[in-house]
Amino acid sequence: MSEDYFGWTERLFDPEQTFLKPEALRGIRVLDLSQVLIGPETASLFAEFGAEVIKIEPPGMGELLRSVDIWSRFWKGHSQGVMWVQRNKYFFGLNLKHPKGKAIFYELVKQSDIVVENYVPGVMDELGVGYRQLREMNPEIIYISISGFGQWGERWNWPSWDAAAQAASGASAVSGYQERVPAKLPYYPGDMLGGAAAFMVGMAALYHRERTGEGQYIDVTQAENLARHLSFIWSYVAKKGEDWKRLGNRDASISPANAFKSADGRVVTITALTDGQFRGLCEAMGRAELAEDERFATLPARLRNRDELERIIEEWVSRTGSDEIIRLSAEHGFSAGVARNGMEVYQDEHLRARGSVWFYDDPMFGEMVAAGSPMKMSETPGRIKWSTHPVGYHNRYVLKTLLGFSDDEIEELEREGVIGYWADFIGRKPPEGVDPERDPIFMW
Repeated sequence: MSEDYFGWTERLFDPEQTFLKPEALRGIRVLDLSQVLIGPETASLFAEFGAEVIKIEPPGMGELLRSVDIWSRFWKGHSQGVMWVQRNKYFFGLNLKHPKGKAIFYELVKQSDIVVENYVPGVMDELGVGYRQLREMNPEIIYISISGFGQWGERWNWPSWDAAAQAASGASAVSGYQERVPAKLPYYPGDMLGGAAAFMVGMAALYHRERTGEGQYIDVTQAENLARHLSFIWSYVAKKGEDWKRLGNRDASISPANAFKSADGRVVTITALTDGQFRGLCEAMGRAELAEDERFATLPARLRNRDELERIIEEWVSRTGSDEIIRLSAEHGFSAGVARNGMEVYQDEHLRARGSVWFYDDPMFGEMVAAGSPMKMSETPGRIKWSTHPVGYHNRYVLKTLLGFSDDEIEELEREGVIGYWADFIGRKPPEGVDPERDPIFMW
């Protein structure tokens, strides 16, 4: 072992070698019937690790998220939200309400491994494409239904968006400051964490099927998944018999643990869990004697006297630059971090070198950037190959490659309204300057 550890790991996980390595889920086919965020993110995670994901949506306008964008700023006429959660998929415009459309879907199911949907519970079953129907034609199918509150129980028909899941799960009630109203987290944890959970349990189901040959039905909910992430709050309310108090940037179990403003105006988080870490912080502040002070010498004592301790730390941080605090944290072994904005994260050379800020040449939109996979695999790394395509863009590819339809048969399906393509509308049609008829995969 002549090579040092860090050189070895950098070479082992080198993002530049990603496309020279195989994909972990190659050979797995996923039918994505979902819309908006939580279901599409689930299917995108399968696609990111190599599964062939076929996004099935109504011809014409397609799914709802195509109309929604951050501050309505569409990029080249397309929703950035769609670009975010539809990566690496094939887009099939199929009318599932047409008998022939349903028959085509059934044929795809026979050749597939996983179905993902997030409609109102019962809708897929009523349409004839629920788990009960599909398992008859493919007993090994893994069917993932995602909803706000579950496929059964008294709340099955409660409408749910991410904010509702945050509120219902208890996550909002413990977020923010006690003297203010509960805070909604400004991104979509119910969707993104829920998508990650559905992907994880789907992988567990694939492993179970590998051992037993059995498919199964999976029920994932936004609210219950967020509630699981509340961790030991459950034990607290059960044993103490009282509500958890909102603590702002403080940690309920650690002191010191809070955010402070530095001399250069940056917000810096500082955390010291163990007595040794706290001693390092005291040395960094030039106040080594505080580690022996009976008010702060142990964690329970620091929790009891956290107001005074934070006053001392706040005074030190206020006259120290953020870069110096970070340097001292590495030197003395306590945790510190600067609260960075999105531009700083985007420009972070460490994240770029690791592929966590991922640059790629999208076949339809040109040079693009996205959040790369945070889970690094040495032999079968995840990757982003493209972002999104218009509704029905891969109709010919799917019908010819997987089901053996001829050109004439495909044209007949289009005339009958069984399949279709995009509407001439923002968020649906190809970006300006892109001619699909010059794309071999569209003209397959």
